[in-house]
Amino acid sequence: MNCIITGGAGFVASHLIEKIKDKYETIYLVDNLIRTNGFRNIQLLLNDKVKFVYGNIESFDFSQLKDVSTMYHLAATRINRCAKFNEEGHSFIADGGFKIVDYCAKNKIKLFFASSASVYDSPKKFPILESDPCIPPTLYGSAKLYTEHLILNYDKMYGFNYAINRFFSVYGPRMDCEGVYTEVIFNWLNNIKNGNKNITVYGNPDEKVLDLVFVKDVVNAIDMTTSYNKNDTYNVSTESGTTLSELIKCIEHVTNVNLNVQVLPENRNDIEKKRVGSTEKLRNIGWQQNYSLKNGIKETYEWIAGL
Repeated sequence: MNCIITGGAGFVASHLIEKIKDKYETIYLVDNLIRTNGFRNIQLLLNDKVKFVYGNIESFDFSQLKDVSTMYHLAATRINRCAKFNEEGHSFIADGGFKIVDYCAKNKIKLFFASSASVYDSPKKFPILESDPCIPPTLYGSAKLYTEHLILNYDKMYGFNYAINRFFSVYGPRMDCEGVYTEVIFNWLNNIKNGNKNITVYGNPDEKVLDLVFVKDVVNAIDMTTSYNKNDTYNVSTESGTTLSELIKCIEHVTNVNLNVQVLPENRNDIEKKRVGSTEKLRNIGWQQNYSLKNGIKETYEWIAGL
């Protein structure tokens, strides 16, 4: 059978293609290229089996892609772009989510949905459980949670197979350079590549805590939860937070560079100071974290150094 990956030209999708390429006869990549502005992530992956199809998911006719057994729904605009272009963000994530959930449920296509830790409100305890309150403070998180609820509602009405993953801060080769939580990794490593040892931190680097999960661990979770014969929602995280100070030390160790750190007052209010997720449910079905922060930063820097 065949599968569809929405957001198929994206960062996570490019690694998912490598992971599942032997599972399907044809992999259709549906994308409008707004996020990537090109084929940089997938240009070496396209062939007779992996096919790119241009389209906006909220209006795309998925019925033209035949013999599809699984839909991997990864498409979404960035959280900061949603904050700037509200109607576009709602259209891409909420309207697009409805279109896909409706299509998969009514055609008995297994659905994987890439949700986000942005569905959680400001957490008071850690690690965050999947059952903890979800009152998203952003349009992006609200649209993701809306799509999650659609999946649950459609399952009650029609009964179909699905898996929902709530990604925390995903990083690695081919990562976006404009991600709200992970842009510092790209920017700092890119500075080092260009011979610039100066980096800027906004806010107390000992207070900001990221749950940084390497992209190859993420696609292992996608594959495992989609193959698992149970409808459920899973955090995809590391369960261990990394402060910006610890991240800086790790980057210095991997690159053998001593950075000059300038600390300035916080200039954003759309980023949580701490977000660390529980992985107990995911580990209970056999998932494990294979990449340490050191190894993940090493692979990411090797990719950036080769750009």
